[in-house]
Amino acid sequence: MAEQKQNISRYVEQLANRETLLGAWTELQKAGDDALPEIRAGLSHPEWRVRQRCAMFLDHNWDVESLRRLVLTLHDPKLKVRKAAVHSLGCDRCKNGENPIDAVPLLAERLREDKSIKVRRTAALTLAIQKPQRRIAKIFRCILRDETDPKLRSWATWGLKRYAESQTAAAAEQR
Repeated sequence: MAEQKQNISRYVEQLANRETLLGAWTELQKAGDDALPEIRAGLSHPEWRVRQRCAMFLDHNWDVESLRRLVLTLHDPKLKVRKAAVHSLGCDRCKNGENPIDAVPLLAERLREDKSIKVRRTAALTLAIQKPQRRIAKIFRCILRDETDPKLRSWATWGLKRYAESQTAAAAEQR
């Protein structure tokens, strides 16, 4: 057990180096849930590449504790880490099972508040791929009202279209 933890810690460290990244990633994937404690610790690593890749790992391999810890990463000083956290928290398509974190308010906050347009665009896309909801449609209407960035507006338009289609389908089912 202690040896496995040491190995996993070593793999997390190797996420920082392009030459060792692929092998380390493969080993962490094999470890699956056993890697999660070290992945959580990696979210606080001094090297931003480790933080980013630990956030990316949690897109497919996660538990409630890891996702709760990932929420803090939404405010990381490095935009690439925040982008990875936004996607991993909000992409329900990548998760097996129900996401226990209500990502919508977190994504909406990043969409409004993040200083990086790249993070804001990722938040908009991630909201657009969520299951269509009235509260997300409201966020998209605000984007279309207030934003000038073409990509943000494009994701908002697409998200609203998905919401309208879901409403039409729901109305047809009720008939």
